[in-house]
Amino acid sequence: MRNLIILLLICLSYISCVQAGVVIGGTRVVYGEGQNSVTLSLRNNSPFAWLINSKISTGGSWTGGESSAEKAPFVITPPLFTLKAGRENVLRVIYTGAELPRDRESLFTLNIATIPSGQVKDGSLQVAVRSHLKLFYRPKGLQGVAQDAYQQLRWSMAGHQLLVENPTPYYVTIFKLQVNGQEIGNAGIVSPFSQRKVSSCPNAEQCAIRWQGINDYGRVMPVRRNVKDLRH
Repeated sequence: MRNLIILLLICLSYISCVQAGVVIGGTRVVYGEGQNSVTLSLRNNSPFAWLINSKISTGGSWTGGESSAEKAPFVITPPLFTLKAGRENVLRVIYTGAELPRDRESLFTLNIATIPSGQVKDGSLQVAVRSHLKLFYRPKGLQGVAQDAYQQLRWSMAGHQLLVENPTPYYVTIFKLQVNGQEIGNAGIVSPFSQRKVSSCPNAEQCAIRWQGINDYGRVMPVRRNVKDLRH
């Protein structure tokens, strides 16, 4: 019993630290063409200071591709600073004007590392946290509405392999994909004008698909459904 109480106290201490740490004001950033900059707020709800280290990277990690050494066409300011207890600051992202595709979105990663600094006075647990947020660059004049793009996904079968195609110029984040009642973990992102395999439907006559999307503000969108017949 005593060991259980100690374990619960440790867990509560850890949860308290997580809840009282640095809160990032968003889960994704959309940079529209023509904007001078976009900002992301950070608030320190803990009783001690944190070191904030941020950078923007490029590559295909979100969509299962290989990372690239190519420099992302953005700068972030301030890239490194100390966020004092109870204070708030903003990260400012600025597009450098490098050439990007005009007919579709481009996707980058905003990396934010929050590192505890100074000594702990109350015995709380301090944990360094690395957050990775999607950064979308969105050109003007793209057809359709970004938050409706998930509704336009096209599902098809190659044998018993389930394929998904995104015919829109927007990246679609699939949320809670279910195939024949089974949830598919890490369904991921479908790139603009692309197709990829997401699952399979072995030993079934039909493949029932249920999915949701996530909009620019991190809101989960209503459920969509599709059924593919495998009997022919």
